[in-house]
Amino acid sequence: MTPPAAVEAPLRVLVIDDHRVFTDLLAFALDATPDTVCVGTAASVGEGLRKAEAMSLDAIVLDVGIGDDDGVQAIPELRARCPRARIVVLTAHPTAAGADAARAAGASGYLAKDTRLDDLVTALHTATASRPAIAPGLARTPLDALTPREREVLTLLCEGRRPTDIARELSLSPHTVRDHVKTLRRSLGARSQLEVVAKARDLGANVRGGR
Repeated sequence: MTPPAAVEAPLRVLVIDDHRVFTDLLAFALDATPDTVCVGTAASVGEGLRKAEAMSLDAIVLDVGIGDDDGVQAIPELRARCPRARIVVLTAHPTAAGADAARAAGASGYLAKDTRLDDLVTALHTATASRPAIAPGLARTPLDALTPREREVLTLLCEGRRPTDIARELSLSPHTVRDHVKTLRRSLGARSQLEVVAKARDLGANVRGGR
């Protein structure tokens, strides 16, 4: 007899938002979605941090404004307590600056609260800090979609640094820097490292990023 196929465990999600009706509706919708389950909700940053530490989580939905607290500022502590979980930030008023701040803090996504449920679920399952899900319209050029580390590498490339020098300056392995350069080539549609620099300069954006 052929053994039954293994059933993959559903994605376990924590929702942190102080708007109770929205939270309850989202929790209900996530539970009704295949391969996804809401295992808890929190109405404050403190409650969210406690539950993130106590629960086994795969993803966290985090509101930007939670009472008087800034949800984005809580991301580093959430990641420290639950390092495996993707963190997708939701906001009623998405901005490019907000997306940059969320990515810099380590979020895997930054989406509007009116995002379609299936797009949110896709982000919870697949988005990463290096390939974040960003609300449409905020990434005005390929440079806007880069992660903070990719921006650092690109800035140093534009200053004429070699990958080995960049690796030393950023305390990275040469292999990691080469991977970043490959990602930059794909993101900018460049065929070489020199073309990466040329295209970045043509776009005219400030590519300086923070660690």
